[in-house]
Amino acid sequence: MINNIDTYHANGKLLLTGEYAVLEGAKALAVPLNKGQQLRISHHSSGLLWKASNPEGLWFEAFFDNDLQLLKNSHSPFAIRLQKILQQIIKIKPEATLLLKNKTVETQLEFNPQWGWGSSSTLIALLSQWLEIDPYILLENTFGGSGYDIACALNDNPILYQINGKKPVIQPVSFNPTFKDHIYFIYSGKKQNSSNEVGRFLKDSTISNHTIEEINEITQMMSVTQNLNEFGNLMHRHAELLSNIVHLKPINTEQFNHFEGYTKALGAWGGDFFMAVSEHDKKYVQQYFKAKGLDILFKYDDIVLNSN
Repeated sequence: MINNIDTYHANGKLLLTGEYAVLEGAKALAVPLNKGQQLRISHHSSGLLWKASNPEGLWFEAFFDNDLQLLKNSHSPFAIRLQKILQQIIKIKPEATLLLKNKTVETQLEFNPQWGWGSSSTLIALLSQWLEIDPYILLENTFGGSGYDIACALNDNPILYQINGKKPVIQPVSFNPTFKDHIYFIYSGKKQNSSNEVGRFLKDSTISNHTIEEINEITQMMSVTQNLNEFGNLMHRHAELLSNIVHLKPINTEQFNHFEGYTKALGAWGGDFFMAVSEHDKKYVQQYFKAKGLDILFKYDDIVLNSN
């Protein structure tokens, strides 16, 4: 008997503008990455066997019966979270029960899970592709968030993303700056819990319509400018606006004030990756951040999908 295998792929993501504010309807600029997550579906004799791998190899296994009762697993917190996601899928689409029966599901994450490139959002996007459900509804019922990461998972080019009346508005954009060879992404060395940060923002922060309008304007200008210094100044202005909202100091004034260029936190401030732009060459940028203990650095073209 031939064991048919269905394969799906979802892209990782980076949010260049609009972090936090996108939750309140601001426009955000986001880019899909050339690393994401794969999903392979094949037949299993009974129940649902789940195997999850990352670049270091197999890290998780679980086995469910056909009623999604968890029978065994290698990592209980993730197994319970996965079970809840699958149960939400059944609530959204009861007929998906049949698709989950007698299957082996194998996921392969293509990047370090500590990097914040979308291990959760790519999983939601993959399950939504396979089981043909609305990924934004599944996201809302599980992890929460704005949904820009889902949009990146399912789109192969940079996008402008906005929530309008609880519905995502996705606009492909030809973001291809002439100075992209001078854009770098550096890992902060710390993983930030996006769900916790979203909750904190929604609970403790308010944002005015005027600020949203200014962030929209900055995002629009950053998506089209071909001038490195204009892009950098917009980065810093964006950081100033967000600083007043989230009550955290921008990294360009707090940590990297002597950097000859521009820096901006991405996503949930305080962790994951940040962006640096400099007229200097890669050697200067690498040496500066290595002296700060930060040696995981990528150029824009290294990781952004379809950037060449």
